[in-house]
Formats: sequence, structure tokens, C-alpha cells
Amino acid sequence: MLNLVKPKYDGESIANIYGSITRSFNADTERLGLKKGLDPNEKVVLIILDAFGMSVYRAIRNDDGVAEFFDGSDASEITSVFPSTTACAMLAFYAGLAPGESGVLGFTTYIKELGSIINMLNLSHPAQQQPIPSLYNSFERFISKKGRPIGTVLSEKGVKGYAIVPGSIFDTPTNNYHTMGLEKIKYYYPWDAVMNLREVLDTPGRAFATLYIPTVDTLSHHYGPLSNKTLFGARELIKALSAALKGVKKATIIITADHGQVFSGINHVVDEELMSALELPPFGDARAVFMKTKDVDMVKAYFNEKLKGFKMFEKKDIINEKLLGAVVEPEFEDRIGDLLAVPLIEESLVYSYNPEQDKDYLAFKGHHGGLTDQEMLVPLIVKEL
Repeated sequence: MLNLVKPKYDGESIANIYGSITRSFNADTERLGLKKGLDPNEKVVLIILDAFGMSVYRAIRNDDGVAEFFDGSDASEITSVFPSTTACAMLAFYAGLAPGESGVLGFTTYIKELGSIINMLNLSHPAQQQPIPSLYNSFERFISKKGRPIGTVLSEKGVKGYAIVPGSIFDTPTNNYHTMGLEKIKYYYPWDAVMNLREVLDTPGRAFATLYIPTVDTLSHHYGPLSNKTLFGARELIKALSAALKGVKKATIIITADHGQVFSGINHVVDEELMSALELPPFGDARAVFMKTKDVDMVKAYFNEKLKGFKMFEKKDIINEKLLGAVVEPEFEDRIGDLLAVPLIEESLVYSYNPEQDKDYLAFKGHHGGLTDQEMLVPLIVKEL
């Protein structure tokens, strides 16, 4: 069994970075910051390396060309949010909201108002690539009204903001919400990404910048989180950042991740027996499986017999144990379902709407979303230049 780690929303999670950054620019916020504060600096940069969890960081920390960059940095360990997945984490980074407040409870989320399960990254039904028009044009209607994107908060203080974003998500409604109030800069590869960052840092005056790079996540899914190919990619990213930041002054660089990944030796596929006990297909993530059930006891018996390495939580347990945050907004309680299954072993549970189309997904060697230390623990690296 792998180690279970619950999110530390009280000052040691990615959801607390927002509060610390906004306060470093003297902006008003009710969001709780990190226990470890940030010193004010002329420029603050948040670099989000997707899936660059503690296991990857530890594996490359002392390698040639990498150690020199991390030496002298303040490095600590914090948690992701739960579910430990990008759709939830981005609202934590950009709006300071835990999933129970944001209303985004996974890669896919059940939204009662739409009568459907929704892919929360591209705003489509999971069986299709094409976004749902009514949702695509009104993303903010279906998430928390409490959120204030960081760019809008900082712009009120006269702080110029930038978001350096992959071309693949540059103009999606979710990214447009996250980066509201920030000047977006498109990039195509990690190499032009870091050079775009350097150009921002060479611009005079106070500024905030965020850079998101999904490379490690992509490699981890296909090859495994600690494969040679994944670790090579992670090393090269840090080397590229090191080269791009040489000579920069008066800047605080924060490097972290949205989550880690765990090797998944077996990807179970939801079968007819489990589906017969459910009202809807499972949703959330392959390692954070939310279920609306016809019969709770039947589903528990199924897992007890066939998926013994999965820990089961009822809705009341999810709320009481604060897995989704200090509070779950009443309007989002329906989205939790009746049961949650979280694997404590190197296995995942996948529901495929289209097995032919989902061949790559079904063959993933790395997954995330769950509560193991490999998925939940991420580095918080603060480098003062």
C-alpha cells in the first residue's frame, strides 16, 4: 500500500500560493496564504511545471546542470489539492479556491444544471472533443462566484501581469478565466516559453508573471513518472530555466507543480457489473472516482471483492475530512456523488466512453488525481534573484 496524504489547505498547499502572491503586492484578499511568507520583490514569477512532483524533484535535484540552479533556493514540500489534477489545481493557483469552493471536482465533473458529466478542461461531454456551446460561452456560470482571478486583483493595484501559455490551450474558456487581467503570451515549445519569460523579466517596473509547462505530465502519462524519458525531460526544463534566468535581478521565482504522478501498473476498466449499480458513469479521475449509485452497499461489495486496494469514502466523510477544502459550497454538494473510490495501490479505474478513441488513455503508465504521496506532494521552490 502507498502512503496516503491529505491536502493541507491551512497554509501548506498549492491553494495557498495565491494568497501569498497577492499579499506580496499589498493586494487585499481573504484567501489564506502560505505559512511561509513571500518577501516583496519588484517582480514575482509563478512557474507551474505540470506533474513535477516531489518524486521527480528528488530524482533530479542533485544532477549536473540542475543542482547549481536549485542551490541557494528555499525548497520545501507542500500538497496539491484533492483531486490532485490539473482542472482543480488551476483554480487553486489562479483564484485561490479549493475544489469544494470552486465547484470543479476533477478532470470530469457532474454538473446537475446541465444534466451531464463535463470534461472540465475543454468543456465538452467526455464522449466528444467538440465543446458544448452553452458551456463554452459561459464557463463562469458553472463554477464558484467567489473566485477573483489573480490578474484582476493585481491590476487593481497597478501591477502589470503576464501569462505565458501553451498554444494548445491559449484561447480556451478555462484558460481565459484563469488568466483574466493578465496579458497572455503564446508559446509553442518549452524553449520559447522560457525565452518569453526572460523578455517579461527584462521589462522595467513591478510585474507578476505565470508560466505553465505541461511537458513532464505528458511524458509521465506515456512513459511513467520516473522513467528515463520523463526525468530527462524534467532535467532539460530546469536547465532551460537556469539559462534563461541568468543575470535577472530583483525577481522572486516560485517553482511548483499542480500534482505529481504515480506509476499505474494496472488500469482497470469499469465493467457492466459496476455500471449496473450506478446511476451515471463514474466521474472525477482514474484515481479519484466519484460515483452516483443506485445501491451504495452493492458498490461497496463490488470494490471489496474486486478492487480491494481502493479506499472508499461516503459523501459525509469527504466533507467531514475536508478532502475538498475547509468547506464544500452547498450548491456543489450534488457534484460529489454518493461514494468516492481512491486507490492506495499502483492501479487506476478508467471509464472509457470510446475505447477505440481512448487507446492511449487506457494504456497510460502514469496517473494522478488520488491521495498517495507521489500524487499529492509537490515542491515549493523559492529562488530570489
